[in-house]
Amino acid sequence: MSSPYVKKLSFEFGADLCGVASADRFEHAPEGFHPRDVLPGCQSIIVLGCRFLKSTLYAKSSIPYTDVRNELSRKMDRMAIQLSYQLEEKKVLAVPINSIGPTEWDKRTDKSRGIISLKHAAELAGLGRIGKNTLLINDNYGNMIWLSAVLVSEKLEPDPLAEYEGCLSTCTICLESCPIQALDGVSMNQKTCWEYAFGYHKGGEWRIKCFTCRQVCPHCLGINKDLKEGGGSGDRRPKRALPK
Repeated sequence: MSSPYVKKLSFEFGADLCGVASADRFEHAPEGFHPRDVLPGCQSIIVLGCRFLKSTLYAKSSIPYTDVRNELSRKMDRMAIQLSYQLEEKKVLAVPINSIGPTEWDKRTDKSRGIISLKHAAELAGLGRIGKNTLLINDNYGNMIWLSAVLVSEKLEPDPLAEYEGCLSTCTICLESCPIQALDGVSMNQKTCWEYAFGYHKGGEWRIKCFTCRQVCPHCLGINKDLKEGGGSGDRRPKRALPK
């Protein structure tokens, strides 16, 4: 089994992106959340990505964004499971990692964590860089991508890390735009963010009420090579009314 074979399958199943990371690259993973803590003997992590429907950022309601997020999460889970079945037929242990939940509770940080950090796995698989808004930023799709993964017992050829930067060193747009100051440029205050961003709105059903840090990023729709430190041109951020 080879990385090209795995990627061919992934694209046939509907992935827009696929990257491979060696489990050895996860040396800084928190205890209990390393790939080998989930699958003993894990050698490689296959990370799948699909582009998020960017038109939802232009809608005045956050309901379309919520609908796409929910359906895309299910799609990512189905792809990871489908790929795992195919690889298991090749006598390889293959464990799917879901897109958004269930999660584990990390007592040390008082945070809910996926059993593997998909953003960090994607970065280690060469699919992008994590920005100051803590979102993965891909060169073609920006931060508008959704992820899932498969842990495998087979050693696959890993992809090189992305060479571009996710953020300009001087850019603080996401930090300044966060309505509840939940970002510090390195991490996100999960409790503060989730209490504000997720929930019911004016008697309506549950939805994602805020994704400002995603929307205001100059690289939201892809790495903007026109931007330069201290200013620049070619702002590609979608212009929309943020949900209140």
